[in-house]
Amino acid sequence: MEKRSRGIDQPEPSITESPGRRWEATRVVLSVMYLLGALAHVALAVLVPEIYARFADQALVGAYTDVWTGLVVPNLWIMQPLVAVFEFGLAIALLWRGRAVLAAHAAGVVFQAGLILSGPWGPINAVLALVHVAALRPSYPETILTLASRRLREVA
Repeated sequence: MEKRSRGIDQPEPSITESPGRRWEATRVVLSVMYLLGALAHVALAVLVPEIYARFADQALVGAYTDVWTGLVVPNLWIMQPLVAVFEFGLAIALLWRGRAVLAAHAAGVVFQAGLILSGPWGPINAVLALVHVAALRPSYPETILTLASRRLREVA
């Protein structure tokens, strides 16, 4: 990696201004979101499993509803647990490092993009997909646990 020298009138950026720190925070927030999503799927499957059959009732296009009722609903016995496991996997991979984080962001793009037409919350899914796309640019050489322990040592 090439190091760039700073001129005398260009101070070192503070840690809070670092774009790297923002991306680390973003992946923690996304990880928590996916973990909560996985837990919500488990709770819904136990408490109100019939909600999945009606999920696409508010879809923005009829084809989405047709695919949902024709493909997903008949296979909920496997699709619903797979979504919970998938979201849990995304949560863990986002906290890891390197290619695992990049793969999680790529999977997040596909997942969120697939939900855009699912209903009135589609714009939120579109924003999340764009966040994942932008998050594919930085590299993630360290796990969140490593970063957190280093920052705790710096504070102490």
